[in-house]
Amino acid sequence: MPTEISEDLRWRVVYLYNDDFSITDIANTLYVSKSFVIKIINLYVKWACVTSPVKGVPGRRKLFSRSEMCIFQNLVKDKVDWYLDELVYEMENLTGKRVSVSALWRSLYYLGITRKKLQKAAYERSELMRTHYLGVIGEHYTSNQLIFLDKCAKDERSLSRLYGYSPRNTRACKKVVFVRGKRYTILPALTLDGFIAVDVFEGACDRKRFVDFVLNQVVCNITFI
Repeated sequence: MPTEISEDLRWRVVYLYNDDFSITDIANTLYVSKSFVIKIINLYVKWACVTSPVKGVPGRRKLFSRSEMCIFQNLVKDKVDWYLDELVYEMENLTGKRVSVSALWRSLYYLGITRKKLQKAAYERSELMRTHYLGVIGEHYTSNQLIFLDKCAKDERSLSRLYGYSPRNTRACKKVVFVRGKRYTILPALTLDGFIAVDVFEGACDRKRFVDFVLNQVVCNITFI
């Protein structure tokens, strides 16, 4: 592929031409070919510019128009977990154009959209209620009144990783444990000063176990109002 010559250098050709430099002198001064100088001069004489205004976009012709690419972008934004064949079918319904999976993948690349691990968010979550809750907390409570409680669990499969590396066109395979084994649950209570209570036990955590942890280990360690 030839090197793209900057627009500034193209205009230098025009400036020297207007100063009555010959085509040979312009080419030798700017270290370009005489055919390039002639091309730029012809463009300037015809269009009063140094780049062709009718030059198309380089590369393969796009199957989707600009408006259809916007439709595709909004579709992917709404259906983030769809497979490529599902997107192909839906784009055919929306635009009337049937494209291949590879062509659709190139359109995703053109839009800067990549495939990555899906981050799941609760469908029941309300951003309005979350904002109201944060406002109430910030207005009526101080930071040293906050205690954060959560539970997590660990078994033999917890340390299994989801991604790995391997040569192209080969699977990344590693032997891992499929049997869950013993399951341990941890209940921590965290404040700005650190953990004030921790409970670790074997098995799952039910409602009674969680309430007992709050009443017997957390509440008794609260030293502020």
